[in-house]
Amino acid sequence: MPAAEIALSRETQVLVGAVRWFLGASIEDELVGLLRGGLQWSALLEQAEREGVTGLVARALEGLAQHEGLVPHLDRWRAATRAVAASNMSALSELAALRAMLRQNRRQVIVLKGAALLDDEYRGHVGLRPLGDIDLLLRPSDLPSVTGWLRHRGYEPVSPSSPFFSRGVVSFDLHTEIVGSEWVGRKARAFRLDPAALWREATPLEPGDTTTLVLSPVHLRLQLVVHALKHSYSRLIWLVDLALVLRAAPWPSLLGQARASGALRPLAYAVSVLDRLLGRLELPDAVRGALPALGPLERAFIRLVARRRGVETPGELLVALSIPGVIGKAAYLAELGFPQRHVLARHYPMTPSWLLYPRRVLRLVSLGLQEGTKLCYRRGG
Repeated sequence: MPAAEIALSRETQVLVGAVRWFLGASIEDELVGLLRGGLQWSALLEQAEREGVTGLVARALEGLAQHEGLVPHLDRWRAATRAVAASNMSALSELAALRAMLRQNRRQVIVLKGAALLDDEYRGHVGLRPLGDIDLLLRPSDLPSVTGWLRHRGYEPVSPSSPFFSRGVVSFDLHTEIVGSEWVGRKARAFRLDPAALWREATPLEPGDTTTLVLSPVHLRLQLVVHALKHSYSRLIWLVDLALVLRAAPWPSLLGQARASGALRPLAYAVSVLDRLLGRLELPDAVRGALPALGPLERAFIRLVARRRGVETPGELLVALSIPGVIGKAAYLAELGFPQRHVLARHYPMTPSWLLYPRRVLRLVSLGLQEGTKLCYRRGG
């Protein structure tokens, strides 16, 4: 299996093997071989929770429970899966209440990422795909109405101007765009997804309910590709999302939109990571030929991701390669490191204006040390 060719811990190989089994990319004997001998079950569960694949791994282990002595600790896995399901059901219940308000006020929202995939790609199994939070795309004019509703129900933003609202285990992350240009404005020059087209081509989440939408098949895939790159594919569940949607992708239109929107290189990264870690995707030769060849820096990034180092920042740096021109790339990197003052003020609401950039410098130094430590520790481990 592909993961065996990468220097992965036994626990990581089991997680990858379980994901491949879920995707139908491996047979039972491969996973059985990985489970025999020398496995740290507590570490495996902790890593599965970090990677967001607890439910998927638990399902695989349940399927192998008939092998005597092979799977000794299913009770903890079942409890962890129930916890994921309970958290998801709480979030979906709150989403249902929000949808009722939207219908009453004739407003619309687009559900993004995990909540948009749960019914179709995960067949409605609420314990398989942790939501973490509910990501929603709103028109700017509808933002005050939704934030007011959330506050009325006891949700609080993480900072006074933050679009991330939490109450207990349920959180809503509100967006007015889907590429991350709220933090780095020049990201909109890298990924040019037309907001009007997003809304015009969105489809109902459920038949007959035009207030709650999901992105069109092409836009959904491009948004998942861009989001996973932002976080350097640091959670396996994001790779599962990509594997599920790309194996049935409308490739001619997807390639055309990716090329037009500047997301062709991120699409190539996603295919390359999936090939390397989970097994070669079944893609037409013409599709592979249309994807750009990766340079040495990009191939090094793919190797880093495949080794599951848990490093999140390189993906944001690689976005620069999707921006035309040396000056454009340099301007993006400068803004990534030092966003505009009003953006920093929103993220550091308790910091005086004159301390915003010094605080940002300290944050960058801290982040560099943190990510460097991850690399060194996991390379040594």
